[in-house]
Amino acid sequence: MKETTINRMFLNRIEEGRDEVRYIVPRDGKWEPMTYREVGEAAREMAGGLMSLGLARGEKVAILCSTRVEWSLSDIASILGGFVTVPIYPSNLPDQVEYILSHSRARVVFVEDETQWNKVAGSRGRLPELDVVILLTGDSVGKAGTIGLSDLRSKGAAYSAAHPGAIAERTGEIRPEDDLTIIYTSGTTGPPKGAVIRHSNIAFDVTSTLSVVRVPRGDVMLQFLPLAHVLGRFEHFLSFDAMAVSAFARGIQTVAEDLPAVRPHMMVSVPRLYEKFYAAVLAKVNQDGGLKKRIFMWALSVGREVSARKQRRKPVGGLLAAKFSLAERLVFGKIRGRLGGRLRFFVSGGAPLAREIAEFFHAMGILILEGYGLTETPSVTSCNQVGNFKFGTVGPPIPGVEVRIAQDGEILIRGPHVFKEYYSDPAATKEAIDPEGWFHSGDIGAIDEEGFLRITDRKKDIIVTSGGKNVAPQNIENLLKTDKMVSQAFVYGDRRKYLTAILTLSPEEIVKWAQENGIAERDPALLAGSPRVEEMMRARVDEINRSLAPFEQVKKFVLLGTDFSQETGELTPTLKVKRKVVIRKYGALLDALYEKD
Repeated sequence: MKETTINRMFLNRIEEGRDEVRYIVPRDGKWEPMTYREVGEAAREMAGGLMSLGLARGEKVAILCSTRVEWSLSDIASILGGFVTVPIYPSNLPDQVEYILSHSRARVVFVEDETQWNKVAGSRGRLPELDVVILLTGDSVGKAGTIGLSDLRSKGAAYSAAHPGAIAERTGEIRPEDDLTIIYTSGTTGPPKGAVIRHSNIAFDVTSTLSVVRVPRGDVMLQFLPLAHVLGRFEHFLSFDAMAVSAFARGIQTVAEDLPAVRPHMMVSVPRLYEKFYAAVLAKVNQDGGLKKRIFMWALSVGREVSARKQRRKPVGGLLAAKFSLAERLVFGKIRGRLGGRLRFFVSGGAPLAREIAEFFHAMGILILEGYGLTETPSVTSCNQVGNFKFGTVGPPIPGVEVRIAQDGEILIRGPHVFKEYYSDPAATKEAIDPEGWFHSGDIGAIDEEGFLRITDRKKDIIVTSGGKNVAPQNIENLLKTDKMVSQAFVYGDRRKYLTAILTLSPEEIVKWAQENGIAERDPALLAGSPRVEEMMRARVDEINRSLAPFEQVKKFVLLGTDFSQETGELTPTLKVKRKVVIRKYGALLDALYEKD
């Protein structure tokens, strides 16, 4: 990044890009381009509109909206106006929305539609500092204290006409050390904390990441992660600086359909999407059976051999190269075609990715670059690179970042990207950042002899058995989720003699299995209680246990016929399991597994 503030970066790229495409936006069944010029016009008018409301530089503007172009325009406008953006997940409940608006002292909130407007409307009387709600879609007539997006832009156009140098003047006022955004953590262990991120934090992180991950100008990136999450937000900042094209997916559920339509060159995702794709490919192969299955398994074995050589930095030639070329024509090229046919690599972050899944994709010629970062290091601390990767790790630290491992195994991070503070919480800030500037991540990991960082688990999630063995549950859960019958896995056993687990069944796979085995029942919830299903799953879990040390093996489990979800509270917006919620909700089932000991 040539600039040291994000608002100046936005303005410069808008000027450089002019009539080049910046966004691809799904509207009415079509994919419509939006140029830098159009982005600049909309963002300036919206920024002027915010300034016309009398907000002072540094005041808070919240955004409660799903991932769509209006979210990004609201963010750019707020930053151009010198305001501090406060993202809120659209999946948050009304009381969570009220907490963030109150705690951040937001003066304005952008809301996506009437559903999100209702979350705010019910608490307006308890939010004395909230002046205006801006409705991005829908009719604002009759909604007290609310204006529509078109009204905001009209106000902005009038304000800019009366104050022609206002945005340029504001740009000159903003300094690298100024606050850019407050991103609230998930709050699974208490009230969410607001991490204050400065312009300099993002400017450094984008610059350093782009020095090791090549993103050519004009390349297409499919954007679908929540923009309220640090990884989705960072992806937007990085793609804007690199002058790539952000194509907005219609939603997280439509990514598989949007890939061939958008034909991206790269995509950033959390592991859950790759897990689902892995399961879908294997399910299709098993469904086809016969000759098609034999061809696929042959191709996969060839691909694995090629992948192994590439991982060792060895050339691929001779007979192996010829066999891989045939596998490409028969199998892998067709699979990549369903991903758009232009993909250079995937990026995975937000949670650990199972090595088996990374190697499976690589065998098919699809590289997944896993990286690591937190809200407080927004967002990249380390990452694998196209020419320097190692599966099962999150890569080496990016240039300018220091990482070391504390005596208890905790990962400590220091660098210009480390956040400023937790908003209005000096005690939590002091606990997170020590006097030498090291951020205590709460993650457990190790650094190998080549400088690659490996994440074991969250420090607070490590299970200590009654025998004193330390167990990282995420590694075991990732192994269990590679089984096609398993959708989600939760491993339990702190202070217990052995490990147990909750396994949620894949509805499609368990129903198919029931049909193939002469079971008339088709309801996954009822199948989960079937002794035959439990016997089948016992054999599958035992097979996975063979690859684990005795103290890591899952001795008993309970099956659920309904999946974990955001709506039922077990998953975060980035599809990570909320461990405390699961224990609170299903603790009796887990405890029952130990009753006969």
